[in-house]
Amino acid sequence: MALLCGLLLISGPGASEAAPAPAPVPTSAPTPVDFVVLVDESGSLSSEDVTAERAAASMLTLGEFSPESRAGVVGFGSQSERGRRPVDVVCPLTRADTAGRERLSACVSGIRPRTAAEGNGTDFPAAITQGLSMLRAGGGSAPATPKILFLLTDGRLDVRDSPNYGPDPDRRNDNAAKALAAAVAQARADKAQIWPLGFGDGIDRAQLDSLAAGGYQTQCAALASARPRAQVTPDSAAVSKALLQAFAGARCARTSPDRAESTVTTTADLSVTIPPVASDGSIVVVKERPEAVAVTYYDPRGRKVPLRGSAYGSAFELVGQNGPVESLRIRDPQPGTWRVHVEVVGGSAGQQVSATALWQGVLRSFIVLDPPSPAPGQKAAVHVLLQTARDVRLTDPAQLAGIDVSVSLTGKGFAPVETRLTDDGRAPDHAAGDGEFSGTLTVPRTADGELEFVGHMVGEGITGDERPYRTTPPDRPALLAGSVQFEDRRVHPGGTARGLVKVHNSDSRARTVRVVLGDAGDRVSFTISPQRVEVDAGQQISVPLSLRFAEDAPTGPVPGTVSLRDERGRPVAQSFLILQVEPRPGFLERNAPAVGVGSAILALLTVVLALRWQDRRRSRDVSTIQLILHQYGSESSRLRAPAGVGSEFGFLVRSAGGAPRLFLDDSPSRYRVRRYRDGLAVRTPDGERFTVPRGRTAPFQDGLALGFADSRSAATAPGRGPGRRAASRTGGDSSAPGGSATAYPAPGARTRTRRRRPGATGSPLPPPTTAKQPYDDAF
Repeated sequence: MALLCGLLLISGPGASEAAPAPAPVPTSAPTPVDFVVLVDESGSLSSEDVTAERAAASMLTLGEFSPESRAGVVGFGSQSERGRRPVDVVCPLTRADTAGRERLSACVSGIRPRTAAEGNGTDFPAAITQGLSMLRAGGGSAPATPKILFLLTDGRLDVRDSPNYGPDPDRRNDNAAKALAAAVAQARADKAQIWPLGFGDGIDRAQLDSLAAGGYQTQCAALASARPRAQVTPDSAAVSKALLQAFAGARCARTSPDRAESTVTTTADLSVTIPPVASDGSIVVVKERPEAVAVTYYDPRGRKVPLRGSAYGSAFELVGQNGPVESLRIRDPQPGTWRVHVEVVGGSAGQQVSATALWQGVLRSFIVLDPPSPAPGQKAAVHVLLQTARDVRLTDPAQLAGIDVSVSLTGKGFAPVETRLTDDGRAPDHAAGDGEFSGTLTVPRTADGELEFVGHMVGEGITGDERPYRTTPPDRPALLAGSVQFEDRRVHPGGTARGLVKVHNSDSRARTVRVVLGDAGDRVSFTISPQRVEVDAGQQISVPLSLRFAEDAPTGPVPGTVSLRDERGRPVAQSFLILQVEPRPGFLERNAPAVGVGSAILALLTVVLALRWQDRRRSRDVSTIQLILHQYGSESSRLRAPAGVGSEFGFLVRSAGGAPRLFLDDSPSRYRVRRYRDGLAVRTPDGERFTVPRGRTAPFQDGLALGFADSRSAATAPGRGPGRRAASRTGGDSSAPGGSATAYPAPGARTRTRRRRPGATGSPLPPPTTAKQPYDDAF
């Protein structure tokens, strides 16, 4: 039961304070940023270095997932002579919407190594100054928009060829160092972070560290990964990966644990993971020769996703498809492992292809207080519930790990107060690991007027919407108290979730309490009843609460809160709205017990029938039979049935060396042998049938008789019941005459004799059988 009851001390009738205005509901869109990539174009760069720098700059400009962000690229060298510029604006600051990202994808090809005449030194101060100028100019972003500079270099500060730093070449680097310190101080003043990335063996690591530490530091609260730091790689091959990790930290985002990389000759599948907490993401693919590579994207359910447009609850946008870097931006991505299918076309040679996922989660927060409107000096329990952009409540320990939640209180008459919330199950927290963070906070006694509570979330790749909860402290003792409870956690479209409202009225007159839904967003597809509760003076009542969902209600979690409010809109009690709309069960689900029993019975019958079929098949098998031919009372020939022959085999009698012999045969004129009861049935070529009992012989032709031996026990012969087994316990090999076993009729059985053919020998023939054959009527 999801229960959060609040006992509210509110003012009595005639109080002067107004009901607090509802706070605006923030969107879950990613926060935009402005950033400039500063790319070293000094003469020490190789062609591979330039290619890596272009790919790295493309990864940042195309991997950005907010269309409101702005990105630019600046190439820098040095000033070889007056009148020349030490920097090149490769890409002006451009909004990262669809058209802007296409322009950025094309313009990064302008990164190139500078010649000595153009100035191929390394002028860090000029590069940083140009980047800051671009971030300040152009407008289009809010003043609070985060500003970031990324610096790529294969060397160290070197402006000995730049007259801009004085006439003496030996003193120019010292002068440039002072200018660099001033530029970094300006970056801090402009609240612009600096993220340096060096590659190669000519790097001054201490210099890069000072650049990172000298710029603005605070961007994503106190996350260590979001604090600017220098990175150094041994060569340009690792630049893209290192820069993307830096970008994720500066962007308050994360990359997938590692990028997938493969040398592709024909086709390959690369896998990247986007976690459930992600609300926005980009899958960035880097190719050596883009003209020979085709890429297809599949979501975690194996569905091919469009390159543009919406599908499966997500929105997609691909840019850079024909360039060395392409990026699929995904809004509300499906969580799980995505498959990036790469195909090398046109018979091209194999090439290196990598894929990386960059993502950010914007969590929605819901705040309730107990009591809902605490008075100055009163302690209140604060509860914050976290949900993803898909309204999924975070309960997975792996997702909750590393997320810190706090709440701040601001208002007139006191300094801001902040307290950390926990999800450890210790009071006032209800249960550990349920995604509800709780703590206590005391309202300062000097508080005067409206109070504002705001939840703050800090985590790797996590930002919060920080929606405020506003309330006004009462100035009179409480006259109403109440609670809101919910009994149902799950409901189907067209169904009803039920709960209970309790209200205690201590006033001397009747009061009315309204039931109000808050923060439900676009999932308000239900009606609540009752919407008003009348409570007489001094009365305490309990009223059933119902939320009836429409037949077309969307499935999924239902976010928000439910509160009780008095006539003036002031909260009396609150509760989180923790409901899940699930699809209607199908026939099998609705009738699961009956279907289960029926399935079990059917399975049992299937097993019984299969066993019976196998038993009948085994009982008909004649492969253990040996036919024995007798001539004038003496054995003349034996014939063993072929192994695995099944239920029938054929034979003929021919003279061999003057004596009759049995031979296997499958011609139309053959004799056919099958089992019959405890003996054999023989069908002659002219269609007549006679039987050979176990342990006896039957006249066959003039002077000949037919018997058989069987290695199978008589007890397993077909058609033998318990009353017949005792008579043949000595079963085994049998023949006649002289067989080791003799069959006798059962007590009371009718016996008939058949007139023997003239000249026939052996035991008398049993009576002809007229019973219907169960497995071959034509035999």
